[in-house]
Amino acid sequence: MLTIYDSGHIRTNRCLPGHRACRTHTGFFLGAGEARRVRHEIIALINRRLRRQWLEEAWESDLIRCAQRKG
Repeated sequence: MLTIYDSGHIRTNRCLPGHRACRTHTGFFLGAGEARRVRHEIIALINRRLRRQWLEEAWESDLIRCAQRKG
């Protein structure tokens, strides 16, 4: 017997890859919106990586300063 505990167990269009890129029943093509969404996510990913790199460098420089203070 299958038991569904919450709405997270129900498959939605969010599970389908690229479902936004298909034509709707009105004939309006959503591919441009999908491409724009992908572009924004790539930019966000690059920004997250750059921020992480910056934080790691800041942490390393802080450790070096602390070590120098202790002598």
